[in-house]
Amino acid sequence: MEKLMKAWFIVALITFILFKLGEVMTTTYDGTASEGNLYWVVLILGWPFILLFIWITIRLTRTVVASVHPLGKIGLLLGLILMAMISWTTNLTQAESLRAAIRSSEHARFSEGWNQFTNIIYMNQLTFFLLTVSCMVIGVMWSYLPKKERTE
Repeated sequence: MEKLMKAWFIVALITFILFKLGEVMTTTYDGTASEGNLYWVVLILGWPFILLFIWITIRLTRTVVASVHPLGKIGLLLGLILMAMISWTTNLTQAESLRAAIRSSEHARFSEGWNQFTNIIYMNQLTFFLLTVSCMVIGVMWSYLPKKERTE
């Protein structure tokens, strides 16, 4: 389990950096439009880390929560769902605010979809937090299932 925790920390750090690059590489809506979105290069290189992060987070959560009392699991699950809802709502509010600003700028045609002005909507710290919490919700729900014993 210690190796899994170390792996999770390293992969979580790499994944967080990938999401942070979404914010850093986003062109401000009052800047000039470029010829495309270079963030796709980061996503192509980073998808394996994001998928690994999802898998390790779910597995680690299930392992850690398996020994918790069933009522404690329910409390964890409700807390995680509440955190996910807060993150989702905050992200939607931020996204709508950014889209309104883009609509009122000279780049109004870029207000929809994923482009060099909207990377921050889809790849930001709130999205990383929502992904983490969602994986933990799945891990807690998965911990209710009986664990199969390995036979040698």
